[in-house]
Amino acid sequence: MSLILIVEDGQAMAEAAAGALQAAGYETAACLTVADGFSMCQERRPALVIAEYYINDGCGLDLLEKLNKLESPPPLIIATGCGQEEAAVRALALGAWDYCVKTEKYLEQLPGLADRCLADQAAKKAALEKETLSRRLEAQNELAGWLAHNFKNILAASIGYLNLIDFHNPDQSPDKRQEYLDDSRNSQESAIHLLEQLIRMTEADAGEAERIIVAEAADAAWELVTSKVLYSVQHNSPERLEAVRDKVEKTVFLNSARRVEPVNMVAADVDSILEAILQNALEAVLSAEEPRVLVLGEITGGALEITVKDNGRGMSENVLKHALEPLFSTKGEVGVGLSLSLVGSLVMRHGGDVQLKSTLGVGTTVKVRLPL
Repeated sequence: MSLILIVEDGQAMAEAAAGALQAAGYETAACLTVADGFSMCQERRPALVIAEYYINDGCGLDLLEKLNKLESPPPLIIATGCGQEEAAVRALALGAWDYCVKTEKYLEQLPGLADRCLADQAAKKAALEKETLSRRLEAQNELAGWLAHNFKNILAASIGYLNLIDFHNPDQSPDKRQEYLDDSRNSQESAIHLLEQLIRMTEADAGEAERIIVAEAADAAWELVTSKVLYSVQHNSPERLEAVRDKVEKTVFLNSARRVEPVNMVAADVDSILEAILQNALEAVLSAEEPRVLVLGEITGGALEITVKDNGRGMSENVLKHALEPLFSTKGEVGVGLSLSLVGSLVMRHGGDVQLKSTLGVGTTVKVRLPL
């Protein structure tokens, strides 16, 4: 049985409205002030609120504004005897489900009005649940595609290197076998690293903070991503290795975060954020004539701000719009990337924000703000 809260300016009308709704099978509660109405909404979670425009301690719109601040506010119908068009417009603009005038048939029509409102809410809830399920299935399919794409390639490479070890071939040197074994081990470590990134994206607890030096973290992240990019090219497009290595060596990496004082942060998250942004930047500048990546850092407004600028290929408006979505790749493939989506997840967990600016053919700027 649905509970309907009646907020009236007089006890007699409140009892009359309650009686009409109870006769139609509804449970009711009533009060005579905005303050009591808001308290009852918090405590009893009514399915519908019917509020008089003029109430003893204010206005039905005052109650509506308070309810709008709740996480799941009940629908509200404004009822009045004055019939002011301006009041109706204000009520609907603030999010009231409907507005009705108290005519001589008001009590007779009240149950039908409640029926229509609750039927509309039920339909919206069903549509929302369907949309939520659809999004979950879509996310599940994207994750499955991402796992298949990444781990299938990594594990296939690892198995491939192991298969190249031939103990029955006397001409195969121990050094060559060791090389294949090392390559297989590196592939498996890449798989473990990807799993660690996925786990960090979904962990509720960020972990313990510790004192870190941002500039040192940026240097370490840059060294790691350069080796990762070269390793990836070596094993996926070996014919491009020399050209890419030459480009990486020519890339100017400017670390201007050295004046930032040591801060207390979750080191693993800062490392992951810097690594993801810098890898994205390095891959982007490989097509630039004079590749440059700049890291800036400062403490302002009680937060650590890290900015990474590159002069790479940049992103289109459409890619930029989706860049922080889970498993979206800024290289144009949906379902095969972590990069900036990892950054978004980690920064959100710390109550921070990420700002992206990018222009095709000009470059990208990523600014991360992490509250201290």
